[in-house]
Amino acid sequence: MSEIKWQTDYETAVHEAAAVNKPILLELYMDGCGHCAKLHKETLVDAQVVTAVNAGFVAVSIEGRGRMDLVKKFDVKGAPTTLILSPQEEEKHRFVGFQSPAEYLQELGKIK
Repeated sequence: MSEIKWQTDYETAVHEAAAVNKPILLELYMDGCGHCAKLHKETLVDAQVVTAVNAGFVAVSIEGRGRMDLVKKFDVKGAPTTLILSPQEEEKHRFVGFQSPAEYLQELGKIK
């Protein structure tokens, strides 16, 4: 079973995204968050989601309370929040809360 190639360091992900010219998929979650756990167990392991994320993005997953600077920078109000950023860290799209695999893929498809 394949999985998303998550970075765990935001700055490393930004450098990689710039080097390969791919957008950043930033997932901000909270330990103990039921919707976050469901997203990880049901959606982020789906084969189509894994393929789409790995092919199109530099993915980084961050526990929000450990990076309040990012929470404030991107004005995050809830968890999980998924942000799509340009390699220059400009926000292109965001979606909040649990998304089924089909909904998650639909959100990713909104990126131009």
